[in-house]
Amino acid sequence: MEIKSVDLPSIGRKYTVKMPKGQHLVIIIHHSGTREIYMMNDLDDDEPLFTIEMNDDLARKIGGILMGADYQPIVDERVELMSKNIMVEWITVRSHSVLDNQNIKDSRIRTLTGTTIIGIQRGETVIGSPDITEVIRAGDILMSIGKKEQIRKLEALCKGEER
Repeated sequence: MEIKSVDLPSIGRKYTVKMPKGQHLVIIIHHSGTREIYMMNDLDDDEPLFTIEMNDDLARKIGGILMGADYQPIVDERVELMSKNIMVEWITVRSHSVLDNQNIKDSRIRTLTGTTIIGIQRGETVIGSPDITEVIRAGDILMSIGKKEQIRKLEALCKGEER
């Protein structure tokens, strides 16, 4: 990857990044803080493929996201292994389910199915990492993690098909 920069008198600074597929990303940072971003097939083209303009605050927030400030992806063989063996599924609890009106501990979900409840969506509210005393209600959407066959067992419990 090749990055060139040049001062733009009375404007700011321009960065040109040669992208892996031969395109060019041109970023102009104005003294005012405004950023202009252009994607070009060729630097001699009259028209960019697209343009983006943003203020300083937005640019800094997006920069933080791009730097991985709040999320670091796992990029290695562990992801592939995990995705082959482990599922995350969202399952709705039906009114005739044995889980309705039981707390997580008493429902014995982990013992009966092998899955773990990692979140509950109740209407507009999301309960992350719910406590074992959290009562499951009909209509709740359980975010669960487990192997495929374990998830199927939980689905059956949530539908009221197993007791």
